[in-house]
Amino acid sequence: MDERPGRREAARRRLPRIYALALELRDAGVSEAEIAQHLDIESEALGPLFQVAEAKLAAICESLPPEDE
Repeated sequence: MDERPGRREAARRRLPRIYALALELRDAGVSEAEIAQHLDIESEALGPLFQVAEAKLAAICESLPPEDE
């Protein structure tokens, strides 16, 4: 996946809200306990949620048109 911040952010805006929010909070350094509480999910569900979020993010990022370098 292309890791340029602008491209990642553009892809993240296309994610379903729960996935986007989970990644935003994690990237901001929020603890997993706080993320789980904020999302109103069990902490055990965070690992799978992050995996799905990252996979969806990668797929969206790959589908975006190339940026001019």
